[in-house]
Amino acid sequence: MKNMWITGVMVFLLLSGCSTAQKVSPEEQFKKSFSQHKYETFAKTSVPGVYEIYNGRQVYYYLAEGDVILVGSMISKDNKNLTQESIAKKMAAKLANLPLDQALKIGDGKIPVVEFIDPNCHYCRLSFNFFNSRKKDITLYAFFYPLSEDSAKKIRHIFCSKDKAAAYEDALGGKLDGNAQLTQCGDKDVEAMLKNHRQVSAQVGVNATPLFYIKGQVVPGFDQPAIEKLMGN
Repeated sequence: MKNMWITGVMVFLLLSGCSTAQKVSPEEQFKKSFSQHKYETFAKTSVPGVYEIYNGRQVYYYLAEGDVILVGSMISKDNKNLTQESIAKKMAAKLANLPLDQALKIGDGKIPVVEFIDPNCHYCRLSFNFFNSRKKDITLYAFFYPLSEDSAKKIRHIFCSKDKAAAYEDALGGKLDGNAQLTQCGDKDVEAMLKNHRQVSAQVGVNATPLFYIKGQVVPGFDQPAIEKLMGN
């Protein structure tokens, strides 16, 4: 297709005896050639002969005629990242049924905002400052996705605290950085909650922070203009 191009690294594996002459479907051919690759969906793309594969965390592509995997982003002629859009739609479908009772709930505004966040990540703290200025407008549902051991300790401190909302603000506001004393209780409910957050993140396909779900749309990263637009600004 003249209107599409694919960037990235091509990883390929050519197996003898595999060809279109076998009259098997592209999906069956993929399963035979790449049996180690587990996936949730296998679908046609707008490019003839190229199929999209989603494994729950990543979208990549399969070229049936060459029996090869293509890893990278598919970009349209109007510069839309079709790969990113596809991932966002798949994540949104999962987030629509998210168990919000397992999140840390903060506030009681009319706009629900779901976030996956790490207390140490720079853009998570920028988003915290932004949402903190809009407290009256939102109800925040925070799921934690630690990217480091220190982050995991701060998250456990939040859940071990009597005032979890205040501890959340301390962590994202930087007050727990350095040599701050962190509560590391061994409460079974806390450990269960931490496990639930890891499981939810894995089910949704989170692999970076921050990530937001607002009014049915996924916003990867702290894209303030996109967030403000969704919130009605």
